[in-house]
Amino acid sequence: MSDLDLSGAHVAILGWAGSHPKQLRGVGRFYRRRGVRAVIPHSATVWRAMGTPDGWQREGRLVVDALEEAAPDSLVVHLFSNGGFWTWVAALEAMTPAMRSRISAVVMDSAPGVPERIDPLYYAHHSTQAMVPIALAALGRPPAESHPLVTPAIWAFMRFYFHVSPRQIAWAERSTTVTIETGEWDHLLLYSAADRLVPPHFVEAFAHRLRVAGRGVESTRWEESAHVRHMIGHRSEYFGRIAEFLGPRVRSIPPTSATL
Repeated sequence: MSDLDLSGAHVAILGWAGSHPKQLRGVGRFYRRRGVRAVIPHSATVWRAMGTPDGWQREGRLVVDALEEAAPDSLVVHLFSNGGFWTWVAALEAMTPAMRSRISAVVMDSAPGVPERIDPLYYAHHSTQAMVPIALAALGRPPAESHPLVTPAIWAFMRFYFHVSPRQIAWAERSTTVTIETGEWDHLLLYSAADRLVPPHFVEAFAHRLRVAGRGVESTRWEESAHVRHMIGHRSEYFGRIAEFLGPRVRSIPPTSATL
């Protein structure tokens, strides 16, 4: 793992719903120690992203603005959960062809957990699982996946919101297709059989669709680690797998600036 040289590359780290910059520092540190020129972290403002018709598009535009300012010659993307995935899809749609041509590889942790057709119960259940920890944090409560009062309230709202946000739902349904049909870079999928928010069959179905489309894809599946917790419970294997994947895909670049 210490032989990995990412000199000159940039890394965009797209956090999960409710993540904070300090929670992304560990993965950023891994890349900095391997010579990247810059780490660009982004955590979506989830209430805005999910609550407005163009919310995810705004998040994607923020990422693209940061990338355009950084002007990477080679870009690695490391994303977490559906929050990071949807931010990435929106960014892909907002990128210029010149920017897309500089993407070297994409690492997906605990994502994507998106069926090709989203029904109201699925949307309410999974959106609630993602939003409850955020709501509890805002209330000053300890993080948890469920709460006897907060969970039913958010579930009812999300069940209602499904019917008043057809644009958002349609965009979420086609998000995996956008990812598969855009670009030529390879993907590394890191996931777990024990993930309650993103069940493994969603990730495995996405991997199959990538392969059918002729895209390069590798994956590592754990059996017991929780959602976005693989780098904590399997730290050495987690970062070793990323290093193994990126080694032949990211070229070392001398320290010069690029113009997009």
